[in-house]
This record gives sequence, C-alpha cells and structure tokens, in this order.
Amino acid sequence: MNKTRLRAAALAAVATLAGFCNSLLGAGGGILLSLTMGRLLAENKPLDRRDILSTSQAAMIPGCALSCLIYAQSGSLDTTGFSLFAIPAVIGGAVGAILLSRINSRWITRIFSALVIWSGMRMMVG
Repeated sequence: MNKTRLRAAALAAVATLAGFCNSLLGAGGGILLSLTMGRLLAENKPLDRRDILSTSQAAMIPGCALSCLIYAQSGSLDTTGFSLFAIPAVIGGAVGAILLSRINSRWITRIFSALVIWSGMRMMVG
C-alpha cells in the first residue's frame, strides 16, 4: 500500500473513531481529529493550528447532526437543555470563529491544550 492510500486509510479510521466518540460521549471527536490531522495531512510543512481546529470542527458537523436526529428519535434529546444552550452556543461559535484568525496560533494551541487538560481532570474527578 502506498503512502497516500495508507494516509487516507488512517484518516478514515480516525474520523470513524472520532464520530463514534462524539456520539457516544458527547465530546472528544474533534479532539481526536485535531490531534491527528496535523500529522496525517501535512505533506511538507506543518499545518497552522487554526486550520486544523476549524477543519476538524467542520468535519464533525454532519456526524453531530445525525447523532442529534438519532437521539431525538430515541427520546434522549432534552429539548429544554437544547433551547437554553443552542442560541448562546451559536453566538459563542461566531465570536470564536471571528477571533480565530486574529489570535496567534501559539496561543490557540495553549488555550486548546489547557482546555483538554482541564476537561480531562474534571472528568476523572467526576
């Protein structure tokens, strides 16, 4: 198997795992993609962290939408929680997307790393 096909197979495997984690755990898929994407997509030069984060987030949208539909069909979607968080999340997403191009990539990496560490510690504690 040549290098290009091996890379494509690895990306497909990671994307499948990311979708699985995201739908099962409600989070983590984008983290898996962003941690893997820079290594597997960069041919000759490293990708900018901002490009990696925005691409991994966009890749998760279809899977998240499908998961939400399945959750709703099974009665697992809390419409009260959805209505409380949806609009503020969209506003926060817009602000974050605008700021992403204005913040140094090094700071984006630091913020991302701190959030991953903090959320991991919170999940371990319960």
